[in-house]
Amino acid sequence: MTTSILTNVGAMVALQTLNRTTKDLAVVQDRISTGMKVATAKDNSSYWSIATTMKSDVSALKALNENININAATVQTARVGAENIQKLMSQVKDQLSLATSASVDHTKIGEELDSLAAQIQNTMDAASYNGENLLNNTDVRTLTVSINRSGAGITAVEDEVAGQDMTAVQTFVAGLSAAITGGADGSANAASAQTQLLALEAHMETVITAAAEFGNVGKRLELQADFTSKLVDSLNQGIGTLVDANLNEESARLQALQVQQQLGIQALSIANGAPQNILALFR
Repeated sequence: MTTSILTNVGAMVALQTLNRTTKDLAVVQDRISTGMKVATAKDNSSYWSIATTMKSDVSALKALNENININAATVQTARVGAENIQKLMSQVKDQLSLATSASVDHTKIGEELDSLAAQIQNTMDAASYNGENLLNNTDVRTLTVSINRSGAGITAVEDEVAGQDMTAVQTFVAGLSAAITGGADGSANAASAQTQLLALEAHMETVITAAAEFGNVGKRLELQADFTSKLVDSLNQGIGTLVDANLNEESARLQALQVQQQLGIQALSIANGAPQNILALFR
């Protein structure tokens, strides 16, 4: 092999190898320090693009899940309110049933009915969550509960909840006292109570239906929140598969590269010492 003091081919090759090893070592050290094998688009543009899109979806789903929980709490508040009104209506029915007898004190029953009407109103007013009340209106709220990504883009997955106005129910109960105490005698009041008792059934059905509807919506939102939470976990797992570094592999590779770096330094040292051997020929 020809040795030249002007062009040291061996040193050039050793230096290139050492530079490549040092570069690979820097990559592995970066992966170990960040825990990621794809941290930027430069690392792997395809994986980085997919992971970035998935991260955006995860962020959106987390925000939607918070919104679902708020709406679920609103619906639950309304359901609890409707169920309480239903219990109060059962007491109203009991009082009206007593009032169908001509010998009872209709005035005292009327006072009890007025108290129940006030409690129903209080329940309606209190059944508010975050400033929203579903028991004093029939407005329909459209809720975005998830997103669907396809080749055409992103579309919203929606649900809806309708308010159930209890105002008519409360008004009916508030008018019962006058209805069962305004007759000429006990028999007349009892007859009026019987009429109101029959009319009460429709209002009780309204309350029961409202509570059931809130229960259905609340259950749907609960299931959706659970699904969204699992979907976020699944997407995060997919993101991890694309961009997370396998630390066991990287640790083994780090040790191998460190050995290669040491050998490269020795090889470069040997190659750099070769021209010194030429000097021995002139001694």
